[in-house]
Amino acid sequence: MVADDTPKFVVGFVQELSDHPDSDHLHITKTKVDNGETLQIVCGAPNIAQGQMVVVAKVGAMMPDGQIIWPGKLRGVQSEGMICSARELALPNAPEKRGILVLEPEKYAVGAEFILKN
Repeated sequence: MVADDTPKFVVGFVQELSDHPDSDHLHITKTKVDNGETLQIVCGAPNIAQGQMVVVAKVGAMMPDGQIIWPGKLRGVQSEGMICSARELALPNAPEKRGILVLEPEKYAVGAEFILKN
């Protein structure tokens, strides 16, 4: 067995966004996480939008609270990771309001390991 040492928290780009057919608050994204990989991720954040640079916890990531990210279905739709908020990432000074962390495109590259930049 070979250890998987690829980064599990990466910069993603929300290429497509559509409404979840069985929810009034969930969205289905197609999020590019590197040159050859686009993930379908179901997201419930109120501020998710097409064209955003975001932090993606890929399958196998361990969140700061100890939760492991696994593939699964949310209301019947496959989800292959999680788009993260600053609070979920336990970042200092994370806002209390709900919503994902939106990154500045000039500071980050799609597919790069996520490292907080000031």
